[in-house]
Amino acid sequence: MKVYVFSFFLLSAALFQLFSQEAVIINKTGFDLYNVYLSPAGMEEWSEDLQPFDVILNGQYKIVDLSAYENETVFDFRFIDVDGDEYIKKNIDLNLHRKVVVSLDDLAYIMNTIKERSPDDWSVSVRNNTGHTITELYISPHNSNSWGINLIQNDYIENKSTEQISMDSGEEFIDYDVRMDSSDGVVFIKEVIQLSNNVTIILTPGDRE
Repeated sequence: MKVYVFSFFLLSAALFQLFSQEAVIINKTGFDLYNVYLSPAGMEEWSEDLQPFDVILNGQYKIVDLSAYENETVFDFRFIDVDGDEYIKKNIDLNLHRKVVVSLDDLAYIMNTIKERSPDDWSVSVRNNTGHTITELYISPHNSNSWGINLIQNDYIENKSTEQISMDSGEEFIDYDVRMDSSDGVVFIKEVIQLSNNVTIILTPGDRE
């Protein structure tokens, strides 16, 4: 009996160690996820892509092997979807739950020009003085590897016009890059701009890439 009980605890410990070295990534973003990176919490250095030849389709899941991090249990995760948008989940304790659900709420930065503004939201104005009609506008944190979504989808900014962008609270006073793509394929970029409420950013022909 004692041998049986001892063997049972050994088996349980082995299973726990196995499960703690895996994570189940569940994709509920609405988009296919092409890249998965992780880092022990607080390390701020991402791993190589954990699925370089695979895709997590929307609504599907993937089990990723974390055996290389056998002494770690708390991780930060980073995901890139088919459009290049970036999602971040921090301080995931795999001892508490192995399922990592990725949704739109995990976008690395939330900039929504459609939703009703809350009292904590703030706005930035982007002025088009490039001499071109702009059909794509991106605002991305300077340290991000992704431009994110086009903030004027199905719209455009005429020359000498200004677009006001509503930004989520908590993103103020961070260095950003601003990019405009014109209807004729010309790209304008202004980098390392510290944005705050009611600031106006002006892009000119001198910002042409």
